[in-house]
Amino acid sequence: MPQGMREETDVVVVGARVAGSPAATELARHGRKVIVLDAGTFPSDTLSTHVIFPTCVAELNALGALEPLLATGSPKEPYVQINHGGVDVNWHYTAVDGFNYGMCPRRTVLDNILVETARAAGAEVREATKITGVEWKGGRVSAVTWSDRKGNTGTIDTKLLIGADGRRSTVAELVGAAKPYRRNENGRGLVFMYVDDPYPADSRERQTLFQWRVGDTLGMYFPTCDNGGLVLFMPPREQVAAFGQDMAHWNERLEEYPLLKARIAGGAPRTKIRKAADPFSYFRRSSGPGWALVGDAGHFKDPVIAQGVRDAVYYGRRLGLTAAAALDNPTWLDNRLYEWELKRDRECIVSYHFALRLSLTHPVSPVELEMWKKLEPNYDLSRELGDTFSRKQSAESLLSYPHLVHWTAKAFVNPAYPKMEVVTDVARELATKARLYRDLGRIARRKRVVGHSWDAWGGPMRVRPAEAEATPGEYVPAAVPQRSDLLAEEGEVRTSKAKVKESVA
Repeated sequence: MPQGMREETDVVVVGARVAGSPAATELARHGRKVIVLDAGTFPSDTLSTHVIFPTCVAELNALGALEPLLATGSPKEPYVQINHGGVDVNWHYTAVDGFNYGMCPRRTVLDNILVETARAAGAEVREATKITGVEWKGGRVSAVTWSDRKGNTGTIDTKLLIGADGRRSTVAELVGAAKPYRRNENGRGLVFMYVDDPYPADSRERQTLFQWRVGDTLGMYFPTCDNGGLVLFMPPREQVAAFGQDMAHWNERLEEYPLLKARIAGGAPRTKIRKAADPFSYFRRSSGPGWALVGDAGHFKDPVIAQGVRDAVYYGRRLGLTAAAALDNPTWLDNRLYEWELKRDRECIVSYHFALRLSLTHPVSPVELEMWKKLEPNYDLSRELGDTFSRKQSAESLLSYPHLVHWTAKAFVNPAYPKMEVVTDVARELATKARLYRDLGRIARRKRVVGHSWDAWGGPMRVRPAEAEATPGEYVPAAVPQRSDLLAEEGEVRTSKAKVKESVA
C-alpha cells in the first residue's frame, strides 16, 4: 500500500472483536463498504471473562458464527448451579429462538471466528493497524488517519466512524467522549486462570456453569474450549493484589471452596493467573456527528453478571443494521444513532444496576439468604433468575416489591438474623431502586444527565423508534422522514416519561 495514500469507504470500524465485527458484518451484508482497523492480530487473547447466555447464542447464530464456534468443540452449557450461603439453586435455561444453552468460548477462539465472519460478509479487516487521528468537516467526522506496524500510513474518508476499541477507547478520546457521564465503582475485582478439565466432554459437569459464594468472595467454574475450564474468583477489589504467580494465595482461596476444588480435581494450570482490580462501570456518550461507540467503548457494567460479550454482539449487530440505511443522509444518520444509543441505555440500565447490586462485597445478607431459600425448591422461580441473566426478563421482575417485602418479612421474624442487618439490607436495596428509577426517568426525558439533553448537539429532527432500528435481517431503504411525520413525534416524546413509569410499574 503506498505511503500516505488516501482512500474512501462508507464506514470505518476501529476494533474487530465482539462489538466491531458484528457491526461490520451487518453493514457489509447490506452492501456497505466497510474497513475494520485493529491494532492486534488474530487469533489473540484479551483480558475478559466470556460466559454467554442463550440470547447471545441466538445472536451468534444470526451472524452465522455459531456453527464455526461449535465446530471448535466449545461445549454447550444448558445447566447452572449456584450456591450462596449453603443454599443450592439449579436451573435449565429457557430457550431463546430455539437455543436453550449458554457457552464459555475463549476469546482467542470467539474473536477470531467473528473476524472471519465479517470478512466473509465482505468487510475488509486490517490487522496490526491502529487509528492515529480524526479529521472533521462541517462539525462532523469526515476521515481517519492510520498507521500499521510496517510503518505505512494513510487516510480514509468515511461517512461514519465506529469505535469498538474497548474500555480505553482511542476513538472515544479522539471525538471527546472519553469521560463517562455516568460512573460507578465496582466492589469486586477479577482473578482467573485456565485449567485442564478432568471430566469427559459428554459429562453433565462439562455442561454446567458453577458459582459459589463464601464470605464476601465469589468463586466460579466455567467449562471452555479444548477440554479446559476457567476458574474465576471475584473478591473485594482491594484483595486482588494478594494473588501472586507463586499460587500461594490462590491455593489458600481454593481450600475455602471444597466444591470448586473437587470440580477441578487437581486440573493442571494452563495459563498464568490474570487479574484486574479497576473494572469501574460507566456510560459514555456513544453517538455524535458521524461517529458512534459500541461495546466497552461506550458502556461497561460489572462483569459479575457476565453481560459484556452479549451486549457487545447484540448492540454491535444492531448498530450495523441501524446505520446501514441512513449513511447517505448525515442528518438522518445522526438521529438514527441517537435512537440506537437511547434504546441501548434504556435496555441496559436495569442490568447495570443489577450488576452493581451483586458487586457489593459483603457476606450473604439476611434478605438475600431468604431469596436463595425461596429459589432453592422453586424451579420456576429459579428459571426466572436464569431468564434475568439471559435478558428474557428484567431483573426488576425478579426483585419486585412483592418479592422483596416477602423476603424481608421472612428475614425480620427469623431470630437468627440481627435486626439491624435486615434494616441495612432493605435500606441498601431501596437506595439502589431509587438510583435506578432516577436513571430511567432521565432516559425517558431523552437525557444522559441532568441538563444535558440527548438533542443538545443535534437539531430538532427526530425519527420514530420503529424507524430507528431495522429488524434483524431486514434492510430499510434510505429515505428522509417527512417533516409532518417528525412533528407528529413531538407528542410521543412528551409522553415518554409516563410510558417508562408504566412499564416499570
